[in-house]
Amino acid sequence: MKSIDQLFLEIYLGFTLCFALFTFFYVYFILGSVSVVTMLVFFAYAIYLGLEIMLYAKKQYGEKLGGGYLHIGIDLLFLFYCAYAIDLFYYFLLPVLCLSILIFCLGKHAIKGKSHGLIVVTFYLLISLLLEKNLLIAAVQVVLLLGLVFFVDEIGQVISSLYQRNEHILAEIEQKNRLLEHRAKTDFLTDLSNHQAFYQELDGMASKAAPIILILFDIDDFKKINDVYGHLCGDYVIREVAQIIKQQVRSSDIAARYGGEEFAILLPETNESAGRRIAERIRQEIENHAFIFEAFRFQVTVSAGICSSSVTLKKSEQTIFVDQADSLLYESKRNGKNRITVACLQEI
Repeated sequence: MKSIDQLFLEIYLGFTLCFALFTFFYVYFILGSVSVVTMLVFFAYAIYLGLEIMLYAKKQYGEKLGGGYLHIGIDLLFLFYCAYAIDLFYYFLLPVLCLSILIFCLGKHAIKGKSHGLIVVTFYLLISLLLEKNLLIAAVQVVLLLGLVFFVDEIGQVISSLYQRNEHILAEIEQKNRLLEHRAKTDFLTDLSNHQAFYQELDGMASKAAPIILILFDIDDFKKINDVYGHLCGDYVIREVAQIIKQQVRSSDIAARYGGEEFAILLPETNESAGRRIAERIRQEIENHAFIFEAFRFQVTVSAGICSSSVTLKKSEQTIFVDQADSLLYESKRNGKNRITVACLQEI
């Protein structure tokens, strides 16, 4: 979302561009005679406007043009030259200055807005004196311009306050959307990725022809834990196992609660031997961890199946990949539990 300064700066640039074009066509087509000096002034101002627009497009506008004050001065000098050359001082200069004050003060915070207004009023008074205009009329107009400056400044502060409140609301909405997205992808009990997020990550990794390891862990005799110690203890064990897995995986790995007491880990850019070492380290950490729930102290073990691949996998092949890891997991269960079974996808 654009800031209020950026929004009104675009309006101000558009205003100065339209003003320059209008003045040029008025002088050239209506007055019908253009002096060499006037043409040079128009040419120089056109180059300057092009520079302003280019710097704005590169997001260097404030850095290169003195924070906004330099371009105010150049715009005013061009405006006053046009007023002098066209000789429509009161009918031409005053309404354009009012528009300039209105646009710039609305688009800037209080200090810059008032500074711009005071610069405009000062220039107007000086030019009135230099061109020997009616001082009484000039004085009245200066007072009116000052009133406009402070009036528009008050309006600008109200608009800025509303804009900031709107930005705050949008930021809150964005934060809540991120939270909802996180919750949609996260298992509430373990804070690991959930089943759906696991398959999304698998799809992203498997679409590349790069080594990938899938480890499926299952807590041994989990039903017995629930039956003996209760379901709250079962939830505690799942959380503890999840924390151990979190501590052992790398930042590039994806750890998920696949379902129930089963966990899945995706290891991208990892060969089979490295995957085996990671799985074995997790298995040993869980086996050696002291599980303490209320007055109960007990040990927990896990069994794992590891499947590796180094080729691009389609959707149907991804399902086979997971099924084979699951088969290897249950082979570990059949062979005595608390162990790891490994195979390559192409070998099964």
